[in-house]
Amino acid sequence: MIELYTKAGKLVKLESTQNITTDHDDFISIHFLDYQEDDLEWVKSTFHIDLSIMNNIQDIEISSHFQENEFQSSFHFSIPYFKEKNVMIEESMIFILTEEKSFGFSNSSLDDYLNEIYAHKLDTRKNHFESVEDVFRYQIEFLSDYYADITENIAKRIKLLASRVLIKKEFTEDDLDIITQLNFNNLLIKESINEFVRILTLQKKSARKSKMNVKTKIDEELNDLSVVSDYIQFNFDRLDDMKENISNKIDLEQNKVFKLLTMITFCISLPTLIAGIFGMNFKYMPELTSKYGYPSALVAMLLSIVIPLVYFKRKKWL
Repeated sequence: MIELYTKAGKLVKLESTQNITTDHDDFISIHFLDYQEDDLEWVKSTFHIDLSIMNNIQDIEISSHFQENEFQSSFHFSIPYFKEKNVMIEESMIFILTEEKSFGFSNSSLDDYLNEIYAHKLDTRKNHFESVEDVFRYQIEFLSDYYADITENIAKRIKLLASRVLIKKEFTEDDLDIITQLNFNNLLIKESINEFVRILTLQKKSARKSKMNVKTKIDEELNDLSVVSDYIQFNFDRLDDMKENISNKIDLEQNKVFKLLTMITFCISLPTLIAGIFGMNFKYMPELTSKYGYPSALVAMLLSIVIPLVYFKRKKWL
């Protein structure tokens, strides 16, 4: 799938590059979803674009995220999003900007997610793009807002979990797995923002910044992303506190169980000891001929249960 935005302000969706006609040549932005090798060859041969950034997507060096020459600037970063209720994954997104055109490459699953969640924001593209600078401004503003929204989403999930665990005191050991998942999601967002911030910083220092005059916009978004990063750290702190709280409560519950088992064992062992002593069949046992031997044994067994219970009650184990 190809999304093509013309200078006339029209958003055109095409199945492949073969459907691009001369009417579509005068475009500002073109975005490839689930791009194939044929699409990349078409871009390289038609516009002489350097696509080397796609060869080292998995590298961790900053050079794999930002490349520049006198004709173009190339960006690569990963976008995290929710695939399922609490499961977050990340997909690569690549943008290449020249003097007159913007090229984008991403996965359709990410695009479907963004269109479902941000349909109202994406519709604003129809009246925004008059130049490549407009495209770039829109992209960095949209992504900055997206990071803020998804961080807030994680914060809401943490708050709901905290309400159930800390206030209502309803928790299970499975909640520790949920906290681990939220921590991982928070980490993905943090890493993605770090990549994005490095890219914007390098773009701001770019030798092409006179041609791509968006320095003020980059500064605005960097300030916003700094606030988002602080909130992400706050999410980490809340998750750590909640995990420690749940672990402590689980330990307390286990201690209560161990105390109960200890009391039961102690209360059973003493009567068992008495019964064992009086159950021995030796010939010379004065208790066997005693008139009150049997009731005395029963009373001793009963007291051996009651006295420990009273003791544990005073110790507030019960």
